Amino acid sequence: MRSDSSRRSRGAQKIGEVLGQTPEQVERSLGDVAPQLATYVLETIYGEIYQSPTLDLRTRQIVTVAALATLGTAAPQLRTHIGGALRCGVTREELVEIMMQLAPFVGVAAAINGVAACREVFAVADKP
Repeated sequence: MRSDSSRRSRGAQKIGEVLGQTPEQVERSLGDVAPQLATYVLETIYGEIYQSPTLDLRTRQIVTVAALATLGTAAPQLRTHIGGALRCGVTREELVEIMMQLAPFVGVAAAINGVAACREVFAVADKP
């Protein structure tokens, strides 16, 4: 994947706004093994998709949290995006309710795992 400095700049700003992460953090977590994936995350996801005005950041994070909880195989990403949802104005009560909403549609196990991820994120947020 060829890097685009304009998309990278937009993506760096947006990932900071949503997740509180820097491009360097993304590159450290992925770049040693999958530098093209780091570029994709920064430039395509945050530099393009998250730039659309059709959905606000709060709604995007609600959708992302629900999707990751539904997968059931993305606990680290779920925790990251629960934190992002909080940064974007989603309340703790709403996050728990999202998990409750998943129970009848994707299963109680997914809802329980989602609540567990919420608990972990809330505990970290509550530490002084």
